[in-house]
Amino acid sequence: MKSNLSRSFAVLFFVLLSISTLVIVNVNCQEEDSWIELVPMQEPRVDHGVATVDGKIYAIGNGPNHPIDKVEEYNPQTNTWTNKKSAPEPLDHLSVAVHHGKIYCFSAGTGKTYAYTPLYDSWETKTQLPNTSDNIIANTLNDKIYVIDGSWKTLHVYYPINNSWTTGNPPLYELYFKLASSVVFDDRLHVFGANSLENSHQIYDPTTNSWSVGTPLIEGYYSPVVSATSGFNAPKRIYVFGLKSNIFDATSLNGQSYDPKTNTWITCAQIPNSHLRGQSTVIEDKIYVIGGSMIFLGQTFPMSNNILYTPIGYGTPDPSYTPPPTTPSPSPPEPEFLTTIALASVVTLSIVAVGILAYYKKRRT
Repeated sequence: MKSNLSRSFAVLFFVLLSISTLVIVNVNCQEEDSWIELVPMQEPRVDHGVATVDGKIYAIGNGPNHPIDKVEEYNPQTNTWTNKKSAPEPLDHLSVAVHHGKIYCFSAGTGKTYAYTPLYDSWETKTQLPNTSDNIIANTLNDKIYVIDGSWKTLHVYYPINNSWTTGNPPLYELYFKLASSVVFDDRLHVFGANSLENSHQIYDPTTNSWSVGTPLIEGYYSPVVSATSGFNAPKRIYVFGLKSNIFDATSLNGQSYDPKTNTWITCAQIPNSHLRGQSTVIEDKIYVIGGSMIFLGQTFPMSNNILYTPIGYGTPDPSYTPPPTTPSPSPPEPEFLTTIALASVVTLSIVAVGILAYYKKRRT
């Protein structure tokens, strides 16, 4: 009996091992310009944050119809999700950006700003956004984080080094409620989608603090998903995916790819499952789109989907590719209670010192 049971467990083990190996092989052998489905998140999410640090993906914040504080880590090598330390509070209408190994989380609904350090699985409170709204997009560019507030048509500039804010020139077009997306490409910020101009393409140059109009999309999208390949494993391109510009029409349109050398757009494979407000990130020039909503009869239903796109020409590095500069490892965050203790200690020592000085002064007199 024990022998049969052991044999059954052994067979089951090798079957599961074969399946897991098959999944990894399929991911690695995926055809260019195509999508595949990976293991979904544990929580459905929409208007959440997604970022990559050290080859792993982090999904943070907003759940189905309400803010949540849960954080999940995705390991592409094992195709698995793991729960990490929760955020200090539920995070809603979230936009995130990575700087020196930390994920900066900007909650549009509350204006709160937090930094999550995956290396230490820890959180820090930062200076909050100057304004609050329900419509922001954030990107890291040249050691600064640029946060566009579409509701107020403003550009906030965050300095992670000294935890402070300034402002830049606002975008040319108003960014309508949750319709715009952005990406950093060739040291500039590219923004797609705007009120009544869903095929718009605005470009921000941080060196001149100025905006210009880029080549518009072939066709406009409703709340597009935007990513860029670096040239490491595929030609340098911007990829945009989305739906028709009507919430009652859940039809996915062809994706679009922008070639900076020719300043032109071409069509590519459409995104599956009619994603609305999904979030994307890139690892080794493969594009992951995570979460978002399904549309049915004008209603949105949050999803936990995790889908992977292999770009056109994948496997052929771009001749212009240069490795990014190495960034310093994130410093261990200083817990806030230790800061309080340190301040209290300084005050206490100061009082003691003043008392001692007063005592000796009195004795001399």
